[in-house]
Amino acid sequence: MHGEFLIDGMPEYETSRHIWNAAIDRHPAVIIRCADSEDIARAVRFVKRHNALLSVRAGGHNHVGFAVCDGGVTIDLTRLAGVEVDASAKAAKAGGGTTFGVYDSATHESGLASTGPIISMVGLGGYTLGGGIGWLHRKLGLGCDNLVSAEIVTADGEIVTASAQSNPDLFWAIRGGGGNFGIVSSFKYRLAPVKDVLAGLIFYPLEDLPKVAAHVREFNAGAPDDVCVWMTMRKAPASPALPTEMHGRPVATVAVCWAGDLETGEKVVKPLRQFGQPLIDLVKVRPYPDWQKALDPAWGNGFRNQWVGHYLPELTDAAAQTMLEHVSMVSSPFTDVKLATMGGAVARVGENDTACGFRDSKYALVIQTRWKDPAESAQHLAWTQGFFDAMKPHGAGKVYVNFVADEGENRVADAYNAGAMARLRKIKAKYDPGNLFRMNQNIRPG
Repeated sequence: MHGEFLIDGMPEYETSRHIWNAAIDRHPAVIIRCADSEDIARAVRFVKRHNALLSVRAGGHNHVGFAVCDGGVTIDLTRLAGVEVDASAKAAKAGGGTTFGVYDSATHESGLASTGPIISMVGLGGYTLGGGIGWLHRKLGLGCDNLVSAEIVTADGEIVTASAQSNPDLFWAIRGGGGNFGIVSSFKYRLAPVKDVLAGLIFYPLEDLPKVAAHVREFNAGAPDDVCVWMTMRKAPASPALPTEMHGRPVATVAVCWAGDLETGEKVVKPLRQFGQPLIDLVKVRPYPDWQKALDPAWGNGFRNQWVGHYLPELTDAAAQTMLEHVSMVSSPFTDVKLATMGGAVARVGENDTACGFRDSKYALVIQTRWKDPAESAQHLAWTQGFFDAMKPHGAGKVYVNFVADEGENRVADAYNAGAMARLRKIKAKYDPGNLFRMNQNIRPG
């Protein structure tokens, strides 16, 4: 091995087994911290030889805890975190353990970016393989739409390239099919000019949510691709950016990111900023990586986490009213609810061009529940489930796979159309017939 082989009792073992979701407390028999793709290949062959349970840690931010396993082998990719930017070709290559904070800092030096999440510490791996929504998806497409190629270690321990030209079936599958088909040691993305953005949060009292949602719906109907609007609902955090009298107050926020010409953006975003009587408007011009880190404090370590989601065909008045009713009774002050506007470049990719489908969905909802005390888990999970159930009549019956909790294979199937699922199972049977890669939102071999 070029990397490390960790077992219980080593200080590095404890660091590696702990992940973002504090509810996950698992003890792998062995953690293999890989330094390159050859290490990953050796590790995979080792796992197969011992018929062990396998988990793969990249960013470690999936709330279900797929990154670590009990009694098996965890392959840790966090040493694979380098980024190489080719500004002239508008492309970047990054290791499979890279986080977006590192990636965006590197690409920003050349005034370039690709679609990333709304939190900087999320890893490239789970995010891209699940599809990838964020601040730039309406302008540049999903994270997986920006993917040019990937180096993958298969279940046989072979190192292969997946692209439009090489193993195109595998390339199709990893753009939305999750970590079911192998371990990605490196990603190559196309980049586009994005440097400074007009972005920030506009805060309203939570009781204004129905009329704010109606205004956002009207704005989105004619919005250009350069703008992406998210809505969030929560109790205002104790942030130094907010007046102390707002701390703990239930709020609805409009989070806006304009990634085009800034003078034009001021005009386009103006109707959002002039609507109603906001408590505070924090929209300003800032470097894109700064905006991508702005919500990081709401995702700190040490909390227990659960999230569930729905695709919404429209943001109806009834849906907004349901959200208001449930967020008004939120069980934890650390919980937030996010509603992402879809469309734009996302919807212009063919429904079957990648495994990530339902591209005509207008909104993606995620209920992210966070709490500190394990003794309170039952009440917070009950609130989450009640809210999720109440939103079912407003949903499309489908879901973005990275918003699926530990809900079983039927819910995983809701993340794919029937044709895509059949194709994914066939490709799974080709590349991983023994379902070695099953610590994920699993797609069983056909």
